[in-house]
Amino acid sequence: MTKKTEDKFPFGEFLKWIREQKGVSLKDAEKATGIPNAYLSQLETGARRKLPPPDRLRIIANYYNVNMHQLLEKAGYYESNEVPETYEQQIEKFFLHIINDPEFRTGSQINPKDLTIEAKRFIIEIYTKHVLKKHGKKIKEQLGIK
Repeated sequence: MTKKTEDKFPFGEFLKWIREQKGVSLKDAEKATGIPNAYLSQLETGARRKLPPPDRLRIIANYYNVNMHQLLEKAGYYESNEVPETYEQQIEKFFLHIINDPEFRTGSQINPKDLTIEAKRFIIEIYTKHVLKKHGKKIKEQLGIK
């Protein structure tokens, strides 16, 4: 009997990564989204390869503070070159990552809706200069930033 090798499931790996970045359990995610934790776990591990419908993806994207376009891309609904990310979307994506980073202690005090895109860009520059010195390469790879 041959051992079955499982293909990687990038969508599931990404879901697990964003959940861990938020620092929540599957049960926490279930309480906040209404999506059963068993279903979320199956998505993360690749046991369930049928992708969630876009309305469920929107709930997941909102809860994990990720760009809906990025989640749709990871789910395989389109290729990244089909819908290019705007400058504002790139800033928003990185800014949301920063304010959810435990090393950025004041992140929870910032309301993203109160800031202009220029202010967010400035915060990203400061963050990049000081915090990413330690983890820059790893975080940039995870976010897909070159």
